[in-house]
Amino acid sequence: MPTTFTTRTVPAHRPRDLLPQLASPDREIKLKALREVKNQIIGNRTKKLSFLELGAVPAVASILSAALIEPDSRFGSDDASIACKISNDYTSNILVQSAAALGSFACGFDAGVRAVLEAGAFPHLIRLLSNHDDKEISLVLFHFSFLFG
Repeated sequence: MPTTFTTRTVPAHRPRDLLPQLASPDREIKLKALREVKNQIIGNRTKKLSFLELGAVPAVASILSAALIEPDSRFGSDDASIACKISNDYTSNILVQSAAALGSFACGFDAGVRAVLEAGAFPHLIRLLSNHDDKEISLVLFHFSFLFG
């Protein structure tokens, strides 16, 4: 009897399917959607345009803005609990992914640069420079070159 092999593939998420996930109250769904958006738009002008037309840049800018205020509002500065550590890891991932996505929208794409600036993301990216995480700072500086390069 012949043996058949099946491979399990991850379905490609269409832009219109991912956008609502960016607004999900579930943190993991939001983070996965943000990462997927970023991965799809890197080097793909067609995908960038699709996401731009759907309003993804303001959604990503909003995620970045919320993540910047989250650590201050959810936990006290002296709280060293596991919940605080988990939240800090999540927040760091959200900051990195949203900054990378915004930079990717702007990279080599004038409409993307305009969308990032019009979404009000620039002050949030500047604020990231005051963070103590070298990864976040390096990422922001790298993506500034797309906005001003």
